[in-house]
Amino acid sequence: MDKRTKIVVAAQKLFQEQGLGFSTMEDVAKAVGMGKSSLYYYFKSKEEIFDAVLDAEINEVILETTRQLSRQQGLVEKLVAFASVKLAMARKRKSLFRAMEAGMDAELFSKYTEQKKALHRRYLEKETLLLQQLLLEGANRHEINLSNNKQLGEAIFIFLSALRGMNREFIVHDSDADPYKMLSAFCSVFCKGLE
Repeated sequence: MDKRTKIVVAAQKLFQEQGLGFSTMEDVAKAVGMGKSSLYYYFKSKEEIFDAVLDAEINEVILETTRQLSRQQGLVEKLVAFASVKLAMARKRKSLFRAMEAGMDAELFSKYTEQKKALHRRYLEKETLLLQQLLLEGANRHEINLSNNKQLGEAIFIFLSALRGMNREFIVHDSDADPYKMLSAFCSVFCKGLE
């Protein structure tokens, strides 16, 4: 593991334990076992470190999604794997972000919110590409019918929007429904609609 990665891993742990607002560059440097001035060689600010932590989160989700997809055969199964990883990671990130928010003043919270929005946009781009690839593979195997790029874009938008709504119900509202069963049913209905 290179030094930059060690810093990001240590910072992520520190931000979870102490909160972003209560963590300083000095704390991060100590956690990695380096001097504060050496830390500035890799990162100019705590916000830059936090941005790297968020990027690591995105990469972890995409890597895990790819890993799970490779174990599945058909489109419905791949979509269920995609949706299940997304739900699991959303649950994990909820507690991560809640812990990080500790000790934030209004200015830091505002910056943090902007960074989270940017994270969402970056993640959405990668997630969209992954889903696009899945749907095109499904169309090539004649599991679904996609006649043009507009229909592909609409299918991606509908799938991701519905998934976000379902995840919100499972995470925020503590739905009594079995998440895996509901995600499986949704993915089946989604594919039926594209036949």
